[in-house]
Amino acid sequence: MSITTYLFDFDDTLISTKIYAEIYEPILKMIQKKLNLTNEEINEKAIEGGFRKNNLGCWDSGDLCREWGLVEEYYRVLGKHIDVIPVLHDTVIELFKRIKSDKKRIGIVSNSMQRTIRLYLEKYYLLKYIDFIFSQEDAGCRKNDERFWKKLILKEKLIAKECLVIGDNPIDDVEVPKKLGFKTRLIKDKRDLAEIVIL
Repeated sequence: MSITTYLFDFDDTLISTKIYAEIYEPILKMIQKKLNLTNEEINEKAIEGGFRKNNLGCWDSGDLCREWGLVEEYYRVLGKHIDVIPVLHDTVIELFKRIKSDKKRIGIVSNSMQRTIRLYLEKYYLLKYIDFIFSQEDAGCRKNDERFWKKLILKEKLIAKECLVIGDNPIDDVEVPKKLGFKTRLIKDKRDLAEIVIL
């Protein structure tokens, strides 16, 4: 059966997350200043809120800012960095053109906030290729939860076996969606995007 819909993870699949490393310290300083907290107090507050550090030992600064009412401040910092740091993987536009020329749908499925996704898509003129965006905000949970994928199927009226999920996380983008019948493709390197065959 051919693929009708290509579902792309966002961070580390379409864009490099190096920008988040660049903004991490400025965001923490902004949080310290706005909430009058020390680094230790930020850590304590994050742990109390049920947040977990990533594999680099960092909090998700976007999640912290959303939870603590600092979204506008977060996007001020991110926006400045997006303007100067190129982060789009160089094979993305050509891949999207190939998919659309074959009359297929493209969706973004991400744990990122909708506003973050749209900010990048607008910067790199990618919105014209995208049929829909589905984020943790839409699902009420992250991609490692089967409910994310079930809600996506309902909202976008998808047939799982006709969709290919493309992402860099073995659990979020392969193991969990596969349980629900999605086809999957793990991206280990940005060059893997260029090798995706349009089915």
